[in-house]
Amino acid sequence: MKKICYKAPFNFQSIVTGVADTMPMCTELESIDDYLELLITTCPGEHKFNKNFGCKIWDMDFEMVVSRKEWLDDFQGHILSAVQRNESRLKDVTVSIDILEVTKEDHVMKTTAIKKKVMVYINGIITSTNIPCGFKYALFLGPLSTE
Repeated sequence: MKKICYKAPFNFQSIVTGVADTMPMCTELESIDDYLELLITTCPGEHKFNKNFGCKIWDMDFEMVVSRKEWLDDFQGHILSAVQRNESRLKDVTVSIDILEVTKEDHVMKTTAIKKKVMVYINGIITSTNIPCGFKYALFLGPLSTE
């Protein structure tokens, strides 16, 4: 049975007026991808109706790093925990991360900054089809932001 997935952002006016069948659709894989990105980029407590929704990596953005390995393990663990807690369409989830230093130039202000770029890789199996899938997200630290 094929799942119906609507593409975000939603047009709630279409639902209210009864023409929801004109809303843009997406595949289940695209829906999971959008949901995971939203999950990672949401700070716990930010979602009005579910204060537990989100990922605790936001608490780590300006944390003093004593042990790089411990920090990486915690960062990775927070993402894994958030996905396991909030995305039931995936099973056997694994998370890995890579940290790179990148140079960002602001041509208007004529400044250069070296930022840490975190590449997040999430792999799992879609529960409805048992098909393996993978996702990749880029985050920048200090302050935390997306690419």
